[in-house]
Amino acid sequence: MNEKNNKRTIFGWSMYDWAKSAYETTILGAVLPVYFVSVIVPEEGFEFRGNVYTGAEVWGFAIGSALFIFFLIMPTIGAIADMSGNRMRFFKIFAFGGAIFASTFYFANSGDVLFTLGIYFLAQLGATGSNVFYDSVLKDITTDDTIDSVSARGYALGYLGGGTDLILSFVIILLGPDMLGIDTALASKIAISKSGLWWLIFSVFSFSRMNIVETKSGKVSIANAYSRNFTTLKKIRKFPFLLYFLISYIFFWDGLQTIINMSAAFFTEVLLLDQTQVLIVFLVVQFVAYFGAKLAGNLATKIGQKNVLYYTMFLLFLVGNAAYFVPEKQLIPVIVMGIVTAMGMGGLQSVSRSVYAAMLPKGAEGEFMGFFSVLSRFSAIWGPLIYAYVSASTGNPRLSLPVITSFFLIGYLILRNVDMDKRISEEEWNAS
Repeated sequence: MNEKNNKRTIFGWSMYDWAKSAYETTILGAVLPVYFVSVIVPEEGFEFRGNVYTGAEVWGFAIGSALFIFFLIMPTIGAIADMSGNRMRFFKIFAFGGAIFASTFYFANSGDVLFTLGIYFLAQLGATGSNVFYDSVLKDITTDDTIDSVSARGYALGYLGGGTDLILSFVIILLGPDMLGIDTALASKIAISKSGLWWLIFSVFSFSRMNIVETKSGKVSIANAYSRNFTTLKKIRKFPFLLYFLISYIFFWDGLQTIINMSAAFFTEVLLLDQTQVLIVFLVVQFVAYFGAKLAGNLATKIGQKNVLYYTMFLLFLVGNAAYFVPEKQLIPVIVMGIVTAMGMGGLQSVSRSVYAAMLPKGAEGEFMGFFSVLSRFSAIWGPLIYAYVSASTGNPRLSLPVITSFFLIGYLILRNVDMDKRISEEEWNAS
């Protein structure tokens, strides 16, 4: 039996967000997409099967393809971990593996498109897999009255950790050419690899503070894992409030993840901002999102979780459409959009996770979070692919923005049918 609301365990759990956010913010968000678009992919583009694609288009297709593969395998990993009672062991394997691969981006040079995408796939597999187990222990360490604040604390520490690492990256890239005599490309590689080491070192610290007691829930086999996931899907259909929430989540999460995954490439290739300007935008977003996550955790208890989700989706819908009209080489409008996006992003991430975790039956957390990760991966597939397809088809990436932002509107309309106060008891789940 795990001790609920233990301060040491909660701090250790929250610190993993601090660790992994260096990868998500610096590598996946601010630096790698710019480095990939401006250095890795040749200026004339990347040829594939007779077609030539820009760096942003290749990045979009790569993200969508990788997430599709993760969509297929993550629920099985979560179910196996539950049945074996080894969630924390799986957690560590994915976390350490992802961090090590992220550190090897240093060896990616101009023209190494496939090599870079291969490293990205392995590092992202570690990030995605570890996040399944990170989310799955949230209900083990909290009670219903603390789950919102603890979830928000994790995101808040993540924003601070990612922002701190981003500042270090900013210093390396901005001052490296003058103080160290290296070019911007090498400085970017050093910044990227440094973030992988950050993820690794702080993961070790995080795990040293977590004390999670686990029990086996069934015979371990791949067949059992797949069977359990199909059973999970069938059972969810009997709980309409959970089903509608997950359908809504598919849409609004796709919109959010597309903004996160494609914004740096959009800023570089479409708005013609340089690496330093992109870093400035991401620094602003990172620290504003910290306050957004903290504010959302407090507002959820005062005005309700559903209203917080409504307001954050509205903000993201507005700013996504406004981006269509932003002129080239204008930093200030992008910073303003970044501030609004950050406020919405922090709230949407923290509250949606805590809503879902609170609904879950005891004993199926890993399975459900694996399933939740599946939906996260499934939903996040389509936005980058839509961006890449519209850009390649029309030659105008801006035309993809109204389509992507419509996901927030659809998510809002579906969410109106969800009763977020309902819970699934262990007895109800086993009897279904």
